[in-house]
Amino acid sequence: MSGVDETRATELREAEYAVLGTLLRNGVQDLVPDLVSALAAEDFREPRCGELWDLLCLRRASNQPCDPITVTAALRAQGDLERLGGAVWLHELHDAVPTTAHALHYAEIIREDATWRALAAAGTRAMTAVQRREGTAAEAAERAVEDVRTVRDRDAATDAPPRDLLDFLQEREDEPEWVIPGVLARWDRLMITAGEGGGKSLLLRQILMRAAAGLHPWKKARIAPVRVLLVDAENADDQIRPWLRRMADAAEQEGAPIGRGQFHLEARPDGLDLTCAADRAWLARTVERVQPDLISIGPLYKLTTNGASDEEAARPLMSALEMVRTASGGAAMVLEAHSPHASMGKRDLRPIGSSLWLRWPEFGFGLSPASEPGAEDLRLMNWLPWRGPRSERCWPEQLCEGVSWPWQAIEYAGNAPIPTGITLTDDQAARLGYVPDQPDGYLPDPEEDPIQGA
Repeated sequence: MSGVDETRATELREAEYAVLGTLLRNGVQDLVPDLVSALAAEDFREPRCGELWDLLCLRRASNQPCDPITVTAALRAQGDLERLGGAVWLHELHDAVPTTAHALHYAEIIREDATWRALAAAGTRAMTAVQRREGTAAEAAERAVEDVRTVRDRDAATDAPPRDLLDFLQEREDEPEWVIPGVLARWDRLMITAGEGGGKSLLLRQILMRAAAGLHPWKKARIAPVRVLLVDAENADDQIRPWLRRMADAAEQEGAPIGRGQFHLEARPDGLDLTCAADRAWLARTVERVQPDLISIGPLYKLTTNGASDEEAARPLMSALEMVRTASGGAAMVLEAHSPHASMGKRDLRPIGSSLWLRWPEFGFGLSPASEPGAEDLRLMNWLPWRGPRSERCWPEQLCEGVSWPWQAIEYAGNAPIPTGITLTDDQAARLGYVPDQPDGYLPDPEEDPIQGA
């Protein structure tokens, strides 16, 4: 067996043990239907693995306990324990799972290998027919084509027929499962870019803090509080804490204190390498433990030691981030990335790195300094899309420096308190929604609901 074959055999064995171990674990009920339907006993290279798979699937289907101890007892009772590996092996299978979030990926490895084996067997039968010269060549070719078609169509029974246009148009539009009403739904990905010191990290934390407090990120409106996870791969605790404390105080001043269990964070100032199995497993365990509705991880360039400057580095990093979303059950994700340095006096807001990042998120926006008079004093920033959104959402047009919060969105009437000491022209004040005779310059939005998404 060559070195490559040995490596593949090892990977396959690890995948087989991991899917078996997943079914021996607690807390995987949501995974079981997809996992069980993905594999059959004959897909396993090791016969004992296939036989054990059938047993575990049967126990899961009948809601029987399915862990190393109960399965050991069942196998001992039917006299198959030692033949199928023994009690120690069952415990080893349980412990062989790096993360249950990858279980379907392990199943794909097994399924792919099984398909290759089936294709090889079809080729062997075709070659045997050629050597024996039984019947006509046309008959042998027809049998070979049918054999290969059977391999190709092994999943055909589960294929749903395509929908007719008229039926499709009559289907009711599903309301998104909102995390932040009108802004982010489950499975959404938002990437924010800016130059160094452009304020994207503060904006990102503000979005998370307001969501955890039950506050809309742009409007003076309430939403259902969101469970949040922040993984900061750039800053240390003492760099994060002052800003988060200020934001927590601001939320409390608005009558929306952040409750225990709503906001979780990890500071990894030395960065993460999500192309490394150990770091991916740590992140998956963290996400599984918290089960957040909204996740922020980054910045992007600190998520791999290889950098994200080309397609080779970007693909495994994207795969790791997709794993995170799967492990969380579809949490919305907000990421930050640097944009390139200015060229010819103009800064490109697209993220540095592979062009793959331009297509990956559903929403991509950059912060760019505004050029109108008074913009610098206000720290007025344009909120500009660098990719076309996949669906309509409520975004601000600009942001300026806030008072109690770092950033203040400018889009909805009255949502821009003007910092003390700043003099605006009448036109600027009107455009920013500032109304001097209203408390704090706010003008209530008549279309606003008191609580959104509750």
